Amino acid sequence: MRVSVPFGRGNKLYSGLVLRVHNNLPEGRTPREVLELLDTDPVVTTHQLALWETISEHYMCCMGEVMAAAMPGPLVLSSSTRLIAAPGTSAAWSGHARRDLLLEALERRHEITLQEAGELLGIKNAMPVVKQLMESGALMVAEEMQAAFTPRKERYVRLAAEASGEEALHRWFDALERAPRQLQLLMRYIELSRCLGTDPREVRREELLKRSGATAAELKKLCDKGLFVVDERPAGAPSDEAMRKPPATLSDAQAAALQGVRSAFKEKTTVLLHGVTASGKTEVYMDLIDGVVQGGGQVLYLLPEIALTTQIITRLRARFGANVAVFHSRLSQRERTELWLRMLREPASHPVVIGARSALFLPFHNLRLAIVDEEHDPSYKQQEPAPRYNARDMAMVLAHLHGANVLLGSATPSMESLYNARQGKYGFAALRTRYGNAALPAVVKVDITDAGKRKQMRGNFSQPLLTAMEQALARREQVIIFQNRRGYVPAWQCETCGWVPECAHCDVSLTYHKRDHSLRCHYCGKHYSPPPQCAACGSNRLRMVGLGTEKVEEELSLLLPDARVARMDQDTTRGKHGFERLLSRFGEGAIDILVGTQMVTKGLDFDQVTVVGILSADNLMRFPDFRAHERAFQLMAQVAGRSGRKSDPGTVFIQGRDIHHPLINLVVAHDVDGMYERELPLRQAHGYPPFSRMVRMVLKHRDEARVQASALGLADALRTQLGDRVLGPEPPSVARVRDKHLRAILLKLDRRNYRFEKTFLRDTIDQFFADPAQRPVQLVVDVDPL
Repeated sequence: MRVSVPFGRGNKLYSGLVLRVHNNLPEGRTPREVLELLDTDPVVTTHQLALWETISEHYMCCMGEVMAAAMPGPLVLSSSTRLIAAPGTSAAWSGHARRDLLLEALERRHEITLQEAGELLGIKNAMPVVKQLMESGALMVAEEMQAAFTPRKERYVRLAAEASGEEALHRWFDALERAPRQLQLLMRYIELSRCLGTDPREVRREELLKRSGATAAELKKLCDKGLFVVDERPAGAPSDEAMRKPPATLSDAQAAALQGVRSAFKEKTTVLLHGVTASGKTEVYMDLIDGVVQGGGQVLYLLPEIALTTQIITRLRARFGANVAVFHSRLSQRERTELWLRMLREPASHPVVIGARSALFLPFHNLRLAIVDEEHDPSYKQQEPAPRYNARDMAMVLAHLHGANVLLGSATPSMESLYNARQGKYGFAALRTRYGNAALPAVVKVDITDAGKRKQMRGNFSQPLLTAMEQALARREQVIIFQNRRGYVPAWQCETCGWVPECAHCDVSLTYHKRDHSLRCHYCGKHYSPPPQCAACGSNRLRMVGLGTEKVEEELSLLLPDARVARMDQDTTRGKHGFERLLSRFGEGAIDILVGTQMVTKGLDFDQVTVVGILSADNLMRFPDFRAHERAFQLMAQVAGRSGRKSDPGTVFIQGRDIHHPLINLVVAHDVDGMYERELPLRQAHGYPPFSRMVRMVLKHRDEARVQASALGLADALRTQLGDRVLGPEPPSVARVRDKHLRAILLKLDRRNYRFEKTFLRDTIDQFFADPAQRPVQLVVDVDPL
């Protein structure tokens, strides 16, 4: 349960959780008095606390940091929590003196802090009063209003019951003979819906109007006549027809994979499912979920990007109903709190929970299965702030606490997961054929150096790729272009002296964004006006260097003027529904070519994509990181898998200067096993994971000499036990961020002696920073960095 406790010189109030009750006074610390018990029932389960303790211990952070990341904001109050009146709440006299006094103050000042509320009411601890008012709906946390989330609505057109069937449609053809535009609307609906075939599909209102060239008024007339009905429902909600539709029949390969997973679960609690792209892993997942739900258990379904999972959510709700809960960062604080408390009080209310990594922290009571889809994805790793946990790994800990099973799924599994499967630590099952026996796409390598010499380059596009795009568009098919760098160009450069404009607060070049004609720092977010001349030599001969998605989009609009081109990157998907709108438009055929960063590699499933272009493939492999080749292979293989997911296998074009690199040959062959066999001996020879556990430490301070001295001192202290397995300290690739100089130390810990060496590391850090001279230096510890 939560309690309120005063801390600091000003006795600032904080709400905290009681972990345990005992009679042992802490040494060297003054205990603080608990002012008030805030709950009548626990708000956190023992399983959750055990998970938090594991995260705190493994990732070397504080339990309080884990609590702040895990619990919704309204459950973690402090004196600085800002309060506002809930919408529709008036300050009219109600007989509740404290309530009315606070609401009157909020009418005048709009918002107050919890500390100010206590001073206004003349009481030392305002938390119980504020908690009651929040529960009654009179008050809310200010952040809730800012983050309010309203599900996007979608409208679908269907035939009215009286108009269904071939005979009824013939009568409508005769009735609309003198209204050609309305008849065209009906014909287009029949084409899009396939209502006379064996595989009918839903038709979105916007798609129908766009494809038919009709107006909303003409559609309304046909609705008034009784031909059509327009249904509106939240995006992701399944239709009534989808709810009545029986589960899909598994293919022979899917059935074999399902049986393989079930057999593996008899011996191992964690199983890796290696299924090629478009093999139908989701259907296998749903059969496993169905078995758990039928037995009264709960399922956690983790995805790397919740914004890209509308299709999966729809399929889950069509099969398991409204009891499928969705948990993600776009929900308001109130919605997240309501789901948290509902799962506490009504454990059976949500047997299936789907979400991004934060869904891991929800209060499960009878978890029986955790599914981690696309388990290789780096998005499962939290970067800032602490705890820097990996949701894939912690899902296994959570499952172990509940006695549940874990299924890891991917077309390109991580090296660690494949190694664990081959060593017998995990069970293993394979799904090596695409659903419906669809063929994997053909991969064509294009040497842009040679193409340039032969005058076969138009901008940044080779002639073979451009020709394939033109042919695909002529067949009304779609194209995806992958360039893993946003912005227009990565840098401006002086042609005379080579000067490149850099951020004033970070040691990094600025990226030019043409849309708002600005230079941006992608580390601190600061914007700059483009310089009219070189700051070093005064020359006005400045040129743009490199290629970003914004420039790719512009080039395509010039090369293929009739094509409808859209861009998917961090700049175009900032809005609440940015992802969904873009993907909906692409799915309904309103976009011909989609240009994007690695976002386009995740979870896209569109029938009409038959051409994929990967630009600058060399850049993906040229990172100073031992995982660079693994990541490059995964990105290229995943984006290639977006092509030809139905009858046409499609074609993937990989453009680069070093196209004969062994890694690209493995992508061409779709050879995950070959990638594993090539990479593993290199990892073993140099002592990298999975043969060691890594810890990355970054020290930060505004004074470069001071941070360098501290880093050297800490590294020397660690070498007394770890020797040459301490690498550094070295300046990272970006050595200054937000005016703080950085130094990185990399540790390789022995897997066989991991606990001992981890304890030594923790003790060494505590002793080193116990020195008052070292305390101003900030230390960031990242265990199992990606």
